[in-house]
Amino acid sequence: MASLLSNTLAPRFHAVLASAWISKRAAAKYIEEYVERVQLEAKPEKREAVAFAPPVQVQVLGIGDGSEYASLDAVDGGEDSLFHARVKQNLVYGVSDGVGGWNSSGIDPSVFSRSLTAYATAAAERSFLLHDSDEADPKGILRQAYAAMRHDGIPAYGSATALVMSLSLAAAKLRTAQLGDSTYVVLDSRQRARFVSTEQQHQFNTPFQLTILPPGSGDPRRTDADAGKGARFFRPQPAAQISAAAKEAIDQDDFGDLREDRLDSPADAQENTHALEHNELVVAATDGLFDNVRVDEVERLAERFMQAIAKVQRGPPPPATAAGARVPAVKDLFGGLAYSIAAQAVANYIQKDLRSPFAERAKLAGWSYAGGKPDDVTIMLAWIRDNSKADGHHAKL
Repeated sequence: MASLLSNTLAPRFHAVLASAWISKRAAAKYIEEYVERVQLEAKPEKREAVAFAPPVQVQVLGIGDGSEYASLDAVDGGEDSLFHARVKQNLVYGVSDGVGGWNSSGIDPSVFSRSLTAYATAAAERSFLLHDSDEADPKGILRQAYAAMRHDGIPAYGSATALVMSLSLAAAKLRTAQLGDSTYVVLDSRQRARFVSTEQQHQFNTPFQLTILPPGSGDPRRTDADAGKGARFFRPQPAAQISAAAKEAIDQDDFGDLREDRLDSPADAQENTHALEHNELVVAATDGLFDNVRVDEVERLAERFMQAIAKVQRGPPPPATAAGARVPAVKDLFGGLAYSIAAQAVANYIQKDLRSPFAERAKLAGWSYAGGKPDDVTIMLAWIRDNSKADGHHAKL
C-alpha cells in the first residue's frame, strides 16, 4: 500500500518558461554607448553596421519535462522583479513592479517589489495541496505573501503592482490574479492573441498596488536602512521559525485597515481562468513591455521564432557537442524570443515619434505625450506542451 501511495501519475503537459529582464538604468547606459558607436560608424572610415543588442538577462527552463529545476524568488530588474516556483504539478510564477513615485521620499521601490516576489515564492512553496493534480490558487498566494510581509515587520516600504499566475501541468489550466498594470496575453498555436488582460487603474498612470506605509517622519525607529537604502530585499523566515501566533495573524488578516485608508489589497486583484492547448503561449509582463510594444508586434515576433522552432523540431536531432551533450537549439530559440520581445520594448521607448500604447492611453486621458516610455522591462513566457504530441527527441530541452 505504501508503494502505491508513493507513486503519482506524471503530468500530461510540460512547459518551457523563458524569463527576460532589463532595468531602465542598464538600458539607458547601453543606449548612450550604442549612439556613440552609431555616430562613429557614420564616419567614412567606419563601415560596419552596429547591431542593437541591449544587455537583457534571460533564463530558460523546462518545467515538468524531467529537467532539473530550481525556484527563483527575485531578480535585479531595476524596480521590477519576478519569481517562479514548482508546486506539485503546478508552475506558479509572476512579476511585480515597484512604484517609482516613492523615490522622491527616499524609499527604494525595488526593495518592496523584490521582497514581494520572494514572499510569493515562499507562499507558493508552502501551499497545501492534497493531491499532485490539485491546482494552486494565485490569489491566495498573493494574499498570503502580502500578509506575511505586513506581519513580519520588515522595513520594505512603498508600493508595487503584482501579477501571480498558476499553470497546472495536469490540466493545462492557467489561473491568474492581477493587481495593477502588469498584464498578460494568451497566444494560440498560430501566435494570435485570443485573450489580452486589461490594466487595473484608479486613473491614468495610477495602477492598483499593494502598499506598506513607512513610519511617520517623527518615529525615532526610522533609519536610512528602514527607507530601503542599502537593502536589496527581504526574504521570509523559514516556516519552522514562524510562531503560531504569527501564523494565525497572517491567516486572519482581512486588510481592514487598508480599506479605512482607501488602499488596495489582494482582495482587489482580478481573477481569470484559461484552458490552454498544445503549443499555446502566455506572455506576462510589467508595464514596461505593453506600454511600448503593441500586441500585434508581440504576435509577429512570436510567429517568427515559433516557426523557426517548428522547423528545428521537424528536422533531425541537433548535432552533439564535443563533450557529447546535445545542443539545445529549441531552448536557445525560445530564449531568443524572450530576449527579442524585451529588446523591442527598449528599441521602441527611445523613439520620440512613436505612437506607443502608453501615448495612446495618455491621449484618451486628456494628456499630450509622444514617443515611448522609458521603464524597466520584465517578461515571462510560458509555452505549454502536450507530452503526447511533443516530438520525441525535443521533448526534453
